[in-house]
Amino acid sequence: MKLEGKTAIVTGGNSGLGLQIVNELKEKGCEVITVGKTDSDLTCDLRDYEQIKALKIDKADVLINCAGIIAYQPLESHDPQNIKDVIDTNLLGVIYMTQLVLPKMIKQNSGIILNVSSTSGLMTGGHAGESVYMASKYGVSGFTEGLKKEMEAEKRNIKVIGFYPGGMKTELFSKSGQDKDTSNFMDPKEIAKIIVFVLERPDSINIDHLVVNRNKNI
Repeated sequence: MKLEGKTAIVTGGNSGLGLQIVNELKEKGCEVITVGKTDSDLTCDLRDYEQIKALKIDKADVLINCAGIIAYQPLESHDPQNIKDVIDTNLLGVIYMTQLVLPKMIKQNSGIILNVSSTSGLMTGGHAGESVYMASKYGVSGFTEGLKKEMEAEKRNIKVIGFYPGGMKTELFSKSGQDKDTSNFMDPKEIAKIIVFVLERPDSINIDHLVVNRNKNI
């Protein structure tokens, strides 16, 4: 897709990877609308379906579901509200935002939906203490594959892409209260460039799922 002049919706676009994606898209001449709880073009708590349903989005060529939170602790120590927050933000927020935007893409018979999951959303990924986070990201992976099959069955010219990055130098961990050394983690700006590269591939090319991990040998 040629991004110049297109409209992109980015959840979690006010910080971390989402912010870097926004910057890269704008450099390509894309009109970007961010969605988030604070400092966003459209203020919305992605845990709240009614707030998502009330968003006014007239046009969308690209939807990037990037917002997410993490929680590190053994399952027996998890507060039920914390579990709900992780699932509601990471999984239901993705589903509800996609449900809101998809009819606009169907009407124009074009668009790209890119869901940022995680290597923790893969069978080979994840760490101890991430059971709830992994559940939410496994859900995103399944939703992505299911929606892709729906678009194929309906012969829609809408790409659905699963993106699975490893650890990045963002505030994801510190916002969850984790004191984690991320100095050797990946630069989110570089990851954003990869995402834009994927978006720019011609219509004849499908990149269904893409995993990006850091080189642990350097």
